[in-house]
Amino acid sequence: MANQRKDITNHPLTHIRQERGWTYQDLVNAVAEEAKRMGVRNMAARREKAWRWETWGVEPDLETQYALASVLGVSQNDVRRLEWPTWIPTGMQVRTDTPWNQAGAIHTLEKELEDVMLDRRGFMIIAGSTVSAIAYSWTSIEPERVAAALNGRVIDEEIVTWIENRIPSLRRMDDKLGGAKLRDLVGAELHLVSELLANGTYTSRVGRRLFDAAGELGQLAGWVSFDTGLNAAAQRYYLAALRAAHAADNRPLAANIVACMSFQSVIVGDPRDGVTLAQSAVSAGGRSATPRVRSFLATREASAYARAGDAAACQRALSRADAELDRADKVDKADDPAWIYYFDEAELIAQAGACYLNLDMLKKADSELEIALANQDPSYVRDRILYQTRRATTQFRLGNLDHACTLATEAAALTRKARSRRSTQAVRDFRLLLASAETEPLVRELDSYIAALG
Repeated sequence: MANQRKDITNHPLTHIRQERGWTYQDLVNAVAEEAKRMGVRNMAARREKAWRWETWGVEPDLETQYALASVLGVSQNDVRRLEWPTWIPTGMQVRTDTPWNQAGAIHTLEKELEDVMLDRRGFMIIAGSTVSAIAYSWTSIEPERVAAALNGRVIDEEIVTWIENRIPSLRRMDDKLGGAKLRDLVGAELHLVSELLANGTYTSRVGRRLFDAAGELGQLAGWVSFDTGLNAAAQRYYLAALRAAHAADNRPLAANIVACMSFQSVIVGDPRDGVTLAQSAVSAGGRSATPRVRSFLATREASAYARAGDAAACQRALSRADAELDRADKVDKADDPAWIYYFDEAELIAQAGACYLNLDMLKKADSELEIALANQDPSYVRDRILYQTRRATTQFRLGNLDHACTLATEAAALTRKARSRRSTQAVRDFRLLLASAETEPLVRELDSYIAALG
């Protein structure tokens, strides 16, 4: 895991430097030279400037950005339109102009995912206006019917059934093991389905089932990539999965994928993008969804509103989620899609607790997280680490250092079971809160567990 984290590129500038073989000094030298050519005099070429841009998130002034953009071949208009650091070109550009039809879905699955397993960028590559385009496009275009018009091997129902039966076990493995151990396996399964779609011959019914499977596997591949900290790869998987689900005319699955994109934006991107995507998932995907799925989508919307600081909108979304889950308990669970198996009352309560924590409503957050942890399925190891760490943060902010450290130490011990970069990072982030209590015995005990994580 230590080597894997080292490979992850956490800022677009880091990607640019690695791609060109530049040091920090090379980068600032290139910017200063270009600024001079553009008429800007005496721009300092200190290497620490580049280090601060990448490591501290410092935003260069506009003249510096224009000079860097000129070096990288980006227009000043794009610098103003896309904002820092989204405008920085990072190699693989995600296309949003591919048609939303069967051929477009196959092209995305086959061509735009060719090198996705090698994509180790830890930053987001889809944001802002691109997010809005995606959120609008999939909801506004009617999916075409799948046609059996491709040459190659005949794909029969038995092959598709075998593929479909594999997916639930992959999801359960992710619950217990975390994304790092599962990414290669899910990627291989998705590649197999993509090959069948691109080169096989199949009926309309079989084609739709294959696109369904590609959508589910693409969503899972995106999720495990996100869990491993590979955010650019996750976005590429999600977009391919969305096209596949759209080609299958499976609106609930498409809404789930868009909700995952929203959650990723909320956690590591821009909460405003998260709100846009969550609203798209709820409004367009929820109409044909079961009450349990609608409840889940409402919690994703609530999470986005909470991170954006809109307490009233968050509470309205949580109230809808609660009402929909009550309805779900009164209908047959067999109507629910298989991928929603994990979403129960404990999960809803845990998500509400996370929302209240983000809104600084600490007592409500602590109460909800305590209930969720008491009722959670113990096989969901990674989620337990995350929820326990959130409760530890709540306890610390309430002034209960000992309880907070006990909860965090228990969470740290669980990370040995589920190799999830996201959950491990949550424990490390909690430790950063304890700078004023370095010498406390429970803090030192927590440090020993964190040290063991590598």
